[in-house]
Amino acid sequence: MLRLFIGIEPPQNIAEQLYSLHGGVPLARWVPQEKLHLNLAFLGNIDEDKARDIHDQLQQVQFPAFDLTFKGLGYFADGDRPHHLWCDVQDKQPLQALHTKISKIVQDCRVNNDRFRQFTPHLTLASLHGTTLTEVMSFIAANNLFKTDTFQVTHFSLISSHARDDSDAGKYYRIEAQYPLLLP
Repeated sequence: MLRLFIGIEPPQNIAEQLYSLHGGVPLARWVPQEKLHLNLAFLGNIDEDKARDIHDQLQQVQFPAFDLTFKGLGYFADGDRPHHLWCDVQDKQPLQALHTKISKIVQDCRVNNDRFRQFTPHLTLASLHGTTLTEVMSFIAANNLFKTDTFQVTHFSLISSHARDDSDAGKYYRIEAQYPLLLP
């Protein structure tokens, strides 16, 4: 079994800009710079045969390269308890369209996940564990003008998540395949 997701990794300079937000939120667990990504589809635990089918289908995706800018911050919460802090995107349309294509492929390969229908383009910056809504809102207000440089998205990736041998070291990601987008 492989634990898989499909995502877009920002280039190094954009990851550095995003990581510059690190800090200033009590009880936040920040995503390490090398793990920052925009998740297009979380697949979960997939057997290797099904993973090969998904890979074969993703190789057929025809979609134009597009520009992406991260702009603004937000959070996910259960009621008044925030659990994730994230960076928004300026133009959601290309991501929504690419997600729709990918979701169709994944569903055709018989991977069922309710999250496919609830896609909100974002890049997770930190998970929150006991941070108050007031603390999150204060951080967002202090960084309300945040915006990265624009970059061209030229591919998306199939990424696997693996537990490290040392349980305190967390997980690491490995790019299993990259799928080029059509350049103008």
